[in-house]
Amino acid sequence: MRKVIIIAILITAFITSCKFEDFGKSSSGVMPEGFKGSLEGLVVGIPKSEGSGLSEVRTVFSTDEIKHAVRGFWVPGNNKKKYDAHFIWFDPDGKVAYEKVFNIDPTWKNTTIHYRGKGPLKAGQWKLAVKVGDEYLGKIDFKVVRDSSKIPLKAQIKAFKSEKITINEAHFITEKLRDFADGKIEKEALIKDIPSNLAGRKVGLAVSVFRKGELKDIAFSSAKELASSIKGILSTIRPVKDGKASIELSIIHSGIKVSVSNHVITSKMRQNMGFSMNKDGKSSAILPTQIARKQFGDATGLLRQLSIDAGLSEDAWKGAEITAFMTQDFVLADDMTETKELAYSRTIVPVDSVTRDDLIKSVDLAIDWYLNNQLEDGRYMYTFFPSKDFEPNDDWALRNLNGIFVLAEIAKDKKNEKLIASVRKVIETFRQALVEKDGTKYLDWKENRPVSSIAGTAFLLGAMVELYLPAYKDDMKKMADAIISLQEDNGKLKTDFYRPLRDIDQLYYPGETLLALIRYYKFSKYEPAKKAVEKAFPFYLEFWDDNKEGPFVPWQIRAYQELYQVSPQKKYADFVFDLMDWMIKRYKPVGEEAGHGREGAFSTQFASTAVYSEGLSQAYALALEVNDKKRSELYGKTLKGTLGYLLGLQFKKEDTYWMKRPEKVVGATALRPDIDELRLDATYHSISAINYSAKLISEKHWNSIVR
Repeated sequence: MRKVIIIAILITAFITSCKFEDFGKSSSGVMPEGFKGSLEGLVVGIPKSEGSGLSEVRTVFSTDEIKHAVRGFWVPGNNKKKYDAHFIWFDPDGKVAYEKVFNIDPTWKNTTIHYRGKGPLKAGQWKLAVKVGDEYLGKIDFKVVRDSSKIPLKAQIKAFKSEKITINEAHFITEKLRDFADGKIEKEALIKDIPSNLAGRKVGLAVSVFRKGELKDIAFSSAKELASSIKGILSTIRPVKDGKASIELSIIHSGIKVSVSNHVITSKMRQNMGFSMNKDGKSSAILPTQIARKQFGDATGLLRQLSIDAGLSEDAWKGAEITAFMTQDFVLADDMTETKELAYSRTIVPVDSVTRDDLIKSVDLAIDWYLNNQLEDGRYMYTFFPSKDFEPNDDWALRNLNGIFVLAEIAKDKKNEKLIASVRKVIETFRQALVEKDGTKYLDWKENRPVSSIAGTAFLLGAMVELYLPAYKDDMKKMADAIISLQEDNGKLKTDFYRPLRDIDQLYYPGETLLALIRYYKFSKYEPAKKAVEKAFPFYLEFWDDNKEGPFVPWQIRAYQELYQVSPQKKYADFVFDLMDWMIKRYKPVGEEAGHGREGAFSTQFASTAVYSEGLSQAYALALEVNDKKRSELYGKTLKGTLGYLLGLQFKKEDTYWMKRPEKVVGATALRPDIDELRLDATYHSISAINYSAKLISEKHWNSIVR
């Protein structure tokens, strides 16, 4: 690989670094530099609307921004006693403007404290300190300015919006660069073709050239104008005649200096920013696409990489100047005719442009992924890491069982004979692990994280129901009876056949099991299965009142929406709606302000949006069935957003230009926008929601839903 770094990144705004300098003494002595004790760090920012954290982190605010908060990061200790942490805001005159004592649980990793002082804020340098008892644990500085245009983050965003290039402009550049890289056009001719309105754009540039899944060239340029940047880039790219290059283009926009803080850098990483480092005349830079592929565990890993790339020791980032910059990222792969925009490591799927046909194609693409990655014993590949080209020797049988429950339904819906055969192969593998006891049968899988829970038996039962064979008839009844035998007099379901019970499993396994039972009833008309679901209702209704937790929501919705179909009682519909109303209120879906690749997801639940969408799609079906227009409108627009988000997480062929083994990736769904780990459960939850919704909604209906 050939790697060339030409320049430092443009900086169009200034931001003060957070320095810990003594500013006076109190009765407890001089405030220390840095942090100590249980306090690991502090950041200041704008609080989220629901108050659970910060929507952005910065060190400069305007005098009219009274609403800000501090987030403290704590090292969980062995101490079981709570303790008081004293948060103190000092204004530019050194006077206490606000203070708050907060009782900290020793197991907490972070907590957010809102500023409740009287406004307006004074302009100047503020300091915020935290102490426990008589000892200060650390402090942080932030600045307040009268002119909001002096806030570096706002200036950065404003500059970004004014400098943005269009997709057509990006296509012009990438097409020319690809022709140059493939030896089809000379340097001078390319430069001459650049139109004047594009040539003078004040942005930096980075170009990555991939061939057959390998990065061959990478070049940066921060010349003052785009045309000059392109000239610099062309001098470093090696043309390969008769080659087939894939071009990744990053337009580098304004940057701001940020403090060398793990928490600040991490927040910028999650905002899909790139970074540059300068120290002792040496520099380096890393793009958001590179950050996504390297999958750094935390900011420290990124900072070490910047240090090494600059030719310094891996801890040279300490005391270095770090700049966070914004980019627009595009790709024109060797087999693509149109340039597409990137978010993290995938091409962007605009949420509002998703069609019903896209939903159907998404499911078909995922089916191919499962078929291409089925193991010899029938089970499906559990996980794969594209960035490392690594398939761990790992599995969780329960997730393979959930997978066949989903895939069996899809195979039946689509009459897909290859998938039917594939799922039956898995069924036979797990069927060998059925244990017969007292006339019942339950699954006792001993390998790959053993499974003896009711959920494992329920998923196998559910898959058999969908792909019924006469040979399954006896097993299905005996599995249903085994599950029913674990129901207590009050309706509660024990969650395992012989292993110790865990409280947390009540949030998951009963809902999964009740869904399988009601589906078995609809297939067989076996009355005890239906009665078990009805008997469970009062217990789980009360359980919900005392345990409002997200994981409980989707499975219970699905079970009782399907019970309502065979026993249309209002109490079941009310329960379903109560669950989904809470979900949407608690985890309000995010809009375009969340950034590319995140729009449509349930807030803070990016990795779980797929499983929650399964419940949402069935809650939407019920709202339509009972003609609840208000909920139909709310659930419909929410569902359209979450499904659009999920399609954006799916790897398509055009997303694999940097990979060596596309067959391990195409059709799979990533866990999160910024995490490209592919796991079979992320994909089956996604296509389960998508397939159900496509069955439920006609093309005309889909187009009528307004977000």
